[in-house]
Amino acid sequence: MPEPIRIADDVVFEVLDGETVVLNLTSGEYHTLNGSGTRAWQLIEEHGDLDRVRAAMAAEFDVDEDRLAADLDALVRDLVERRLVTAGS
Repeated sequence: MPEPIRIADDVVFEVLDGETVVLNLTSGEYHTLNGSGTRAWQLIEEHGDLDRVRAAMAAEFDVDEDRLAADLDALVRDLVERRLVTAGS
């Protein structure tokens, strides 16, 4: 079953020099994502499905798939807590 994920409606972002600057318009808080976080963010925007994001990142990065899954899950939990993305049905 697909794991839907999407960027929250009250968030704007810009990619600058390989990093993403994200602004939550409701809280007024800025956040930054490093290079791999930026790629995950782009794939979330493109696919809207966490399984597809995982698969795309596994194809692009030379990393153990279990490590990738754990790191991506941690990133998504953080993004959800900060109300930058919504995940689940």
